[in-house]
Amino acid sequence: MGMLFVLIFWAIVFVVLSLILGLITLPFSYFLCKRQRKKKMVLSFLTPGVFIGIYAVSSFVCMIIIAIILGSDIGIGDSWSIPLKNGYELTSVDTPEYANINSRNDPLKENLIDEITHIQVVGDSVIGKEADGNYFIFNLQNGDKEDNLNYQNFTTKMKSRSITLVNNNTYYWEQRKVPYIIAGIFCLLITILAIKTLWRIALIY
Repeated sequence: MGMLFVLIFWAIVFVVLSLILGLITLPFSYFLCKRQRKKKMVLSFLTPGVFIGIYAVSSFVCMIIIAIILGSDIGIGDSWSIPLKNGYELTSVDTPEYANINSRNDPLKENLIDEITHIQVVGDSVIGKEADGNYFIFNLQNGDKEDNLNYQNFTTKMKSRSITLVNNNTYYWEQRKVPYIIAGIFCLLITILAIKTLWRIALIY
């Protein structure tokens, strides 16, 4: 239901934005175009909507493909998930402000570590900070965990290994950053090609 609401919301936003941008283009196409003025005015009005529509649909398809490849959530809706090693995952509901570590094979999705605010993957372990200000170390190989650690005990157990905790939102983005950038460029190229093809075909006939 959360994903459906998000899709409907953005569909309305895109339609309104397309209409506004389309209307803005009309005076420019009227005064700047001498040949095939009416046809170019129609194309100018339609171009923002076509651009937004193609880019949005192609982006959504890419998000689904990326989610399948990464084993993560799609990126919209009211739940977040990103895989960790050995069948574990980092999940959250509504917003990534507070996250949990779960086993993907657990049908009950019991929280092994909950209310995580900051996280880092170090080798075969996940380390992080919880909402109560304590720290944890979770072994992704055997499932062993040490939580409710104060900062001194936490750093001692890490044995001087580099600690660079990031908030959950940053961690989610870092796992998706490269494929999302590649997909964004790919979708932009497809959209530009589609717009050029539309104009070329429309002005011929």
